[in-house]
Amino acid sequence: MKIQPQLGRKVARRVLAWTIAITPLVNMTPAWAEKPDPPITSQALWSLWWGDFDALEKQNAELRQPGHIAADGGSELAEFRTGIERILDSKLPHSEPYLRELEALTLQWATEHPKSALAHILHAQALLKHAWSYRGNGYAKEVPPEAWNDFLSYSRRAVDYLKAHADVALTDSYAHSTLLQIGMGLGWNARQLEAIAQDGLKRNPQDISLYFDIVTSLLPKWGGDVKTLDKYIRQVAQQTQADLGTGMYARLYSSAAEQQFGHALFEDSRADWPTMKKSWEDFLSRYPESPERRNRYAYMACLAKDKATLIAQLEQLGPKIDASQWGPNPERSLESCQRLAKQL
Repeated sequence: MKIQPQLGRKVARRVLAWTIAITPLVNMTPAWAEKPDPPITSQALWSLWWGDFDALEKQNAELRQPGHIAADGGSELAEFRTGIERILDSKLPHSEPYLRELEALTLQWATEHPKSALAHILHAQALLKHAWSYRGNGYAKEVPPEAWNDFLSYSRRAVDYLKAHADVALTDSYAHSTLLQIGMGLGWNARQLEAIAQDGLKRNPQDISLYFDIVTSLLPKWGGDVKTLDKYIRQVAQQTQADLGTGMYARLYSSAAEQQFGHALFEDSRADWPTMKKSWEDFLSRYPESPERRNRYAYMACLAKDKATLIAQLEQLGPKIDASQWGPNPERSLESCQRLAKQL
């Protein structure tokens, strides 16, 4: 479909209208709307949904400035990108027309705003999401050859696009995060990925999402190993200590558990509970009003069989227990941990 420059937001409204048309009327609520999002995430989500690029640009520019730390110690910039990716990752019965609309819309924005890093990044992200629609989230061996070729083709298009606009796109560390996502899919080596992350951190030292991206790339399921993973997490915890305390050790290993190790974190990785416990304590001393993080700390204490710490955290949480933070099969996991806490 050829999109004329003057259409502007009407393109995004066509996407919305088309989506509604193919969505069963019995369930008009998108999956990402079922749980309330932080205001920053919601603002980004709806700005992209309605094609309001100016609002996205303004929000991104503001959040790239120093000091935008969320109440739970997370990154407000990450909350912004979550809103964008909720739209890009929308699951539809027939996603091809939707993905093509997103590609066309973001290319239009990039054409109209050639000096905007975000516009170029959004187009690369649209290409990347199209690539993964062919790849899927299973093992590589499960991808049909034709779909694999499409995955590689779209991934390379995304890389080539960012390279062609590198002088603008790479001024924003979101481009580096995008490159890391692409590089993992294309099998770039750890040295290449680390160089990309370091360049992104030079552009924005507070973009801690880049550390999490590298942790993902170092997981065994992505071709990494537990020794290299542990070395990297310890290195990051030390590098960020002046600004973030020791909390990155706990947060990065928590991410590794969520993505791969699950309940077997302390058996299958080199995570060290005494080090992690100190890390959580330091983090929560800085951000005490963070029930989700405290739930995660309690869950980790359960995995480590540290009954005293588990009991203490459950008592502090009181009615703020959130089962979603308790690992795979979370409700049963929480029940098991609560039974552990009650054992004599």
